[in-house]
Formats: sequence, structure tokens, C-alpha cells
Amino acid sequence: MPSVDYRIFPVDKHREIHCGERNVHLDNVCDQLRLLDVSTYEEEFFTRTSGTMHALIDETTLNGIETMRVLRVQDMDGDTFLHHVIIMEQENIAIKMIDFLYNSDLLNICNFLFQTPLHLAVLTRQTIIVKRLLEAGARTDIQDHRGNTPLHVACQIGDSEIASLLMCNISSRFILEIRNFDGLKCLHLAAFHNNTEVIRILLNCGADINAGDAKSGRTILHWAAESGKEELVDLLLLSKDLNINSETYDGITAFELAGANGHLEIMRKLREKNIF
Repeated sequence: MPSVDYRIFPVDKHREIHCGERNVHLDNVCDQLRLLDVSTYEEEFFTRTSGTMHALIDETTLNGIETMRVLRVQDMDGDTFLHHVIIMEQENIAIKMIDFLYNSDLLNICNFLFQTPLHLAVLTRQTIIVKRLLEAGARTDIQDHRGNTPLHVACQIGDSEIASLLMCNISSRFILEIRNFDGLKCLHLAAFHNNTEVIRILLNCGADINAGDAKSGRTILHWAAESGKEELVDLLLLSKDLNINSETYDGITAFELAGANGHLEIMRKLREKNIF
């Protein structure tokens, strides 16, 4: 990856990461550092090239207390140095920071969209960074401004490798039960985005195949039948735990939804289970 001038943040890149809700330059952090009257080293930490950043995080340049103070600084959008180097996909620098912050609460600082460094590492599909964050003690249960945990994000973008890493975490079974602010569990998001491999992983880890969303009571079978996703229906029919007769809050079954939308092959497959 070509070297990056940290004084100018690529606007399009930032817009992609933060879903169009912010338009930020890295200069904001430097301006805040000036207001805080901190050392030139701290300002250069953020504005110089990657080689300089490697040197500045080294304990031979800043002692532990000073380095922790630098890494705690947040810009006008709540992003820390670690947030930014992850967004910029500066893997070596990020790893060095993460190792320094092992089991520190700084690993879990949220920006003003309530995104932790782990959220951003998942969103940018940086598997190695996700692994290092988890090993260093990053929490997996923090919800962003939409109520999504990092696992919700992985399910939404369909990254099965990262989803597997997150499911290896000790609290993974609890994470499966967390709903975002739309009332959706991770399994629902994976189904809505037709990410069958992620769905397999979640089901193998104990996700409730019959869980309905909080707003309508629709299970992922309801959604697959209604939208004509035959591959997903086939996958779900393999599960001995599947309740084909599950009803939404208004009493509708998956079979009825398939019929209402003209998905005859799905109707046939459901009927072959001798339920109807």
C-alpha cells in the first residue's frame, strides 16, 4: 500500500467507513492537540508518515504514561489514533498500538457513532487486526449507533472468516442474542443479506433458527420464503430444529408467504416435509 500523508484524510474513504454521516479530516485531531497544548511529538504522531508513527509509539520515544495520553486523544468525531490507523488500513502501526494497549480500556473507546476500533476493523475486513484486538481483550458486545455489535457488522457484510473469529470469543453465545435497534439479531442480518456461509457458522454455534425479529415476528425462514431464496430455504430445511409452522405476529407462515409471492418451488419443498 502506498505511503499516506496523514495530514490529508481521503474524504471518500472516510465517507465509506462511516456510512455517509461524516466528512472529517485528520487535521481535526491535530487542532485538538494544539488546543490541549500537548507536545510536538504527539502532534507529529498523527501527522507524519508511517515510519515516524512507528518511531513515536516506541517506548524509547514516549514513555508509557505519555503514550497512553496520546492514544486517548479523540478528535471532534470521537475517533482516536487507533480508530484512524485502522480506517487507513495501516496494519503494522495498528498492531503495535494494540499490543501496547493489551487489556486496556482504550481498546474499547467509542467514537461519536459508538464505533469501537473492533467495529471499524470488521467493517474494513481486516482479519488480522480483528484477531489481534480480540486477543488483546477488545469487547465484542458494544453496540454502535444502530445497535450493531461487531458480529452484526460481519453478518451484514458477509465476512465468514471474521464471523468465525468473533464466534470463538468466550461471550459469543450471548452476542447471538443481542438485537440491534431494528430488533434484528445477527442471524437475521446474515439472512437479509443472503450470506449463507455466515448463517451456517451462526447455526453451528447455536443461533436460534426460529427466532423472530422484534417488529414482525418473522424468522429467517419467513424471509427466505417470501423473497424466493431457494438456497437459503434448502439450508434451513436441513436443520432438525426448524419449526416450519412458525407464525409471524399476525399469524402468517412461511408457506403462506411463499404462495403469496408466487414462489412455487419453495412451496413444493415446504410441502414435501409433510407439514401442510
